[in-house]
Amino acid sequence: MRGVADQPTPEIVPPPESGPAPAHRPSAGVGFAGFILRHRRAYQIVIWSVVVIAIAGGTISWLVGWLDVQDAGYWGAFAVNLVGSAAVVVPIPGLFAVCAAAAPELGLNFVLLAAAGAVGSTIGELTGYLAGYGSQGVVQKSRYYSRISNWVARRGGFALFVLAAVPNPLFDIGGIAAGSLGYPISRFLLWVGLGKSIKFLVFAYACRQGISWLADLV
Repeated sequence: MRGVADQPTPEIVPPPESGPAPAHRPSAGVGFAGFILRHRRAYQIVIWSVVVIAIAGGTISWLVGWLDVQDAGYWGAFAVNLVGSAAVVVPIPGLFAVCAAAAPELGLNFVLLAAAGAVGSTIGELTGYLAGYGSQGVVQKSRYYSRISNWVARRGGFALFVLAAVPNPLFDIGGIAAGSLGYPISRFLLWVGLGKSIKFLVFAYACRQGISWLADLV
């Protein structure tokens, strides 16, 4: 009979090293991001072609009066803000056009004007978002970009909401930053749309009521 000493000693397997589990990294070849990586050059050409066309078309339309909101009504409010926002860094006075169209003598509903302008402006901001998603442009090298990008990275939707709700010339940088950070496009549209809706509604009401000090900010 074999004794205890004759029994084989079981092999001791060292426990696995403790530590945080490796983060899951989504595949670069899946979805929209993978498509952009594979077709970056073509993507940049398409986006900047849209921007150039928006700038040229918006400028010509504005000069010849096709975007005169006083004549075109709610459709004009939508179109002029769509073109103005799509032009990215080139200012086209979409908010001013809505303010002018809200004058009582024109008989347009200022709430519907604000809604049309906000929707057009929000959709137009997608050019900045997509430009940031697919390229490293000149705006990303500006001295304001790093600050706004860091703010958008920390605060997300709140930062986009504030940039959209407060009249300022820096929203385009915020849109480009959101795109370059990969901020979800659905949330981008939600927060930007909310901010712009409030801004357009406040200014349309101010212009309707003749609140000059507020209308002068347009």
